[in-house]
Amino acid sequence: MKLLRLFVSLVLLAGAGSAQSRNRANDPDLKEMRDYRLNMDVVQRYVAALKKMTSDPATKPCFDHKSPGDAPNLDAGEKIVEACPAAVADLKTASIKPREFLIITASLIGDIMAVGMKKNGTIKEYPPSISPENAAFVEQNYEKLQALLQPASGDRK
Repeated sequence: MKLLRLFVSLVLLAGAGSAQSRNRANDPDLKEMRDYRLNMDVVQRYVAALKKMTSDPATKPCFDHKSPGDAPNLDAGEKIVEACPAAVADLKTASIKPREFLIITASLIGDIMAVGMKKNGTIKEYPPSISPENAAFVEQNYEKLQALLQPASGDRK
């Protein structure tokens, strides 16, 4: 679904590229995403909110031409989400605020990608944008997280 792809593009905010990471060492958005602690309760609430948002036809028009993932920072992305009453209502059912949703999206996707890359040998160590605590959580729950996220990430026709 197009809406999900728009949210997934938030991972680009993480700036895993080495040249960018040098320039973004003091980026408050990256620090906020890195400092956010994932746990299974957060992931389950996130998945519930994501499923609700991606199946809610009222959210689609909000993000057709303006994606939070295209925003230059978390503040701007948060404003885009907050401008969509349907999305805010969907998030509220899972007790997640718009900014937290953006942070979870970037943290979760970035951390799962990094753990997967390390598991298959593509990288030897995690980039500085991944906290050791979140890396450990994802490593311990990798298969479970993939199973939880798979139904929420599939395109629906």
